Amino acid sequence: MDEQYQEDDDINQQEELLAFDFYLKYSKSKGFSARKSKTFKNSIGKIYKQKFVCHRQGFRELKYYTMKKRKKEPRLEIRTGCEARMDVKFVHETGRWHIFYFSDEHNHDLLDTQFSAMLPAHRKMTEVDIMQMMNMLKSGISTSQMFGLLASQAGGYEFIGYGRRDMYNEIDRQRRQVPGDAARVLKKLEDMRLKDLQLYFKSDRISQLDYQLFGDVIPFDATYKKNKYSCPLVIFSGVNHHNQIIVFAAALIVDETTDTYIWLLRQLMFAMKGKTPTSIITDGAMTIRNAVRDVFSEVIYRLCAWHLIRNATSNVGNPLFTSKFRKIMLRDYEIPVFKRKWVQLIEKFGLEDKPWVNNMYEEKHMWAIAYIRVVARVPVMQTCIELLERFAAERHL
Repeated sequence: MDEQYQEDDDINQQEELLAFDFYLKYSKSKGFSARKSKTFKNSIGKIYKQKFVCHRQGFRELKYYTMKKRKKEPRLEIRTGCEARMDVKFVHETGRWHIFYFSDEHNHDLLDTQFSAMLPAHRKMTEVDIMQMMNMLKSGISTSQMFGLLASQAGGYEFIGYGRRDMYNEIDRQRRQVPGDAARVLKKLEDMRLKDLQLYFKSDRISQLDYQLFGDVIPFDATYKKNKYSCPLVIFSGVNHHNQIIVFAAALIVDETTDTYIWLLRQLMFAMKGKTPTSIITDGAMTIRNAVRDVFSEVIYRLCAWHLIRNATSNVGNPLFTSKFRKIMLRDYEIPVFKRKWVQLIEKFGLEDKPWVNNMYEEKHMWAIAYIRVVARVPVMQTCIELLERFAAERHL
């Protein structure tokens, strides 16, 4: 009996969607767009009535014009209080949805039908266009070129039915999706990981030899944590005698807790036959800091220069400050000179009460050359994230 009710509910929902799809197609053929309006539910939470209206129905609420701390002017009002709509209602006697009210009286001009496809509700890429676009993207064709090719196939820009911004959004959606095969592989790897914890940690013999020669200073990079498979990628890298980036090890981890990083650093030590680095450079994440202090209590801990500069840009938002901050960080000043220049910098930009700036000064011993050289001659290095991002960008342009 419950299965029968569930099946009936599914059919009702499908018919409701078909009703809106019908009104959407009708609106496109007439030169306007549609949206769902009021929904009515019965005592058990089931929808029994739905209103579909013109996209220019009603008016924007007053609160959108009186918002405090508004950063930009509100968009132009496009609603005109249009009364055109279609109401549908579920009739228990027939078990179907019926149209019980319809009005086609608009109080605004309708678009020419060749342009109605560009209204927001009608802008949609077909599955064929998406497949073509992704194939062209893999071949290195730019989005602007793809848009021109797809428009040419459609017979002109007025017939394509979407814009460049819709293509960018669709590309982003496609990249966030995990393909079925990839999802199955990840599930298989996860099952195997429960039996072999070293599965996600990889370091070949060449990398281990490089580590013995150049593993005194290790940038520990956990920045690649937002890839499309939702698996944080950690990279241990260094610099050889030709000033080239070399990778010692890489690992896929399931989370970013301190315990996970402790396990990861111990795996690194096991693979590298117990050799401990002199210094570790990271992006400053607290979970990584705690793990480093637990596993390498005697190692000098430093912050990545590239991340600091990027954080200065995002937290202060002044390119001139970022430039001067970089200069103070990398110049080999005496400590009294560094302190004087820091005070001058903060006073010049009025940042005395900026929390991020104050925190950076408290941690100056982890990033300022003036303090680092007092402890040991450990360079202020970048993690390999910037070079990897540049390499990836060049491969996909």
